[in-house]
Amino acid sequence: MKSSKKRKKASEKILKSLRVPINKHLPIIVDEAAVSLRTKEEIINRIIPLSIAAAKAMEAPPEKIEDFIEKYHANGLFTKEEQKFLSTNPIIENERIQYSWKLECIWLLLWSVNLISDLDAPAGTCDADFVFETVLLSSKQELLEKSAIKPVGEILDILDFTYRAHWAVREAQLNDWVTPSSLEAGVVYERHYTLNWLVNYMEEEWDDVSTST
Repeated sequence: MKSSKKRKKASEKILKSLRVPINKHLPIIVDEAAVSLRTKEEIINRIIPLSIAAAKAMEAPPEKIEDFIEKYHANGLFTKEEQKFLSTNPIIENERIQYSWKLECIWLLLWSVNLISDLDAPAGTCDADFVFETVLLSSKQELLEKSAIKPVGEILDILDFTYRAHWAVREAQLNDWVTPSSLEAGVVYERHYTLNWLVNYMEEEWDDVSTST
């Protein structure tokens, strides 16, 4: 089991290789023994509504959205904010952008249950077509049967790296610096948000997850 200090050191080494600024004073993150991960069913139940909302943001026809909701019996899976978005017509542009970015959350969640094998550095956006094909062409039961949660240590490795990368992104934004080319700010934010939900950070539910750095 890797200690939080070793995890911090490993993340800083990777960030240095990517030429990303490092804040040595950022604290260590939680130890593995103290983490209570979301269950596999909780993760699948988050992937499904996020995928439906993202499909609407990507301009799927209204009748298709209704078909997805019926297929997954998804009415009880949406958060209040997602319900509001799904009931909005026409879509407000900033909300369309916001829910398009949720594809990055889905990508991270698919990785967390081994429905995608690799998670690249957050330098570019994910494969939206692959997300929709993987999720919306499968039944909920198929998703549950095909998935298996990654070890908590692997998830914490990514969380620690993303937490420190997010600090660098925010510093660039606050100081009007150029964001390191090895980081895409939106991807870093969505991954940090999703990882904090995955590890039950401060026991916050999806609409209220914080990403402090």
